[in-house]
Amino acid sequence: MQLREIDKATYRKRMNIVLAGTVIILLVTSLTVSNTLIAAFGSDIDGDNFWWNITGVLAGLSVIGLVYKIFGKSPFMAEVNYVRSLKAEMNRIYRSSKKINAALEQNDKTAIIISYFNLQASKQVYQLDNNTLTMDELNEKIRVLDAQIESLGLEVTTDDYRPELVKQLSA
Repeated sequence: MQLREIDKATYRKRMNIVLAGTVIILLVTSLTVSNTLIAAFGSDIDGDNFWWNITGVLAGLSVIGLVYKIFGKSPFMAEVNYVRSLKAEMNRIYRSSKKINAALEQNDKTAIIISYFNLQASKQVYQLDNNTLTMDELNEKIRVLDAQIESLGLEVTTDDYRPELVKQLSA
């Protein structure tokens, strides 16, 4: 996976549309299905229609899954999918962070490449999601890693990162 520049305004606009659409689809589908099932099969005596409501929610989730399957590859979803896959890759790196950090302390080049990518990816995601609260802490981590890279005389870019490096270091 490689980092790429995306337009923040486009990403935010499309992400808001996706989130709003998801909420609307879930709300409309689950209420329609559950109300229809309750009207047809519901219990007026004890008022226990829990399973009909759960069925409505599951129907709504199924419709959302179908819509994402149909429209997930469309150009409209490109920025949203990129950020989603970037966050997934960052999560994968995080799950191996103990081994990565231990290797980083030993000046392991693979760990440095992984950490460099992860920090730069985090910076991009933080900026796209307007997460300014932890940006100072992140920038400090980037400065420390940049100093380590410079002291070792290495040249590292985000293009050096490949997902296989995490598996290689975690093995």
